Amino acid sequence: MNANDYRPRLVLGIDPGLTGAVAALDPHHRVELLEDLPTVARGGGRVRRELDPAGLTHLLRPIAGDVRLAVVEQVASRPGQGVASVFSLGHTAGAICGVLAALGIPMVLVPPTAWKKAAGVPSGSDKGMSRTIAARLHPGIDLSRKRDHNMADALLLARYGMASEAA
Repeated sequence: MNANDYRPRLVLGIDPGLTGAVAALDPHHRVELLEDLPTVARGGGRVRRELDPAGLTHLLRPIAGDVRLAVVEQVASRPGQGVASVFSLGHTAGAICGVLAALGIPMVLVPPTAWKKAAGVPSGSDKGMSRTIAARLHPGIDLSRKRDHNMADALLLARYGMASEAA
């Protein structure tokens, strides 16, 4: 095999948000990376957390050349969400897209309804259902904490990307 024959092999799944996560799977669905999204404290009088784009770049740079696709959950506002939280989510998703573009990683935005349906997560189910399904698919990964639903979502997003590429 020469250098021109190399095909990137990893698929990323990214659940955006301040408590989001990123997962990388190889073609055999082995977990190569599973991390919370890095955040940093910002603000003057009122400290708030936001995505750390430099931290995300640092996390992804070592594997960027091996990534053939990043699947990012498409964010949207929902009834009852506050303006500040919607803006924060949009800002985080935009920063993620910027980091992926800067690293040369191809990406697609996928609505939650699409990847959840493909993963078998029933519509309207609680966040624990993603954890249950991801834990069954990846028995070596501990997803027992409630807050691990974001890691579970990232894993299921990556699996969605692998399945949609195969189709």
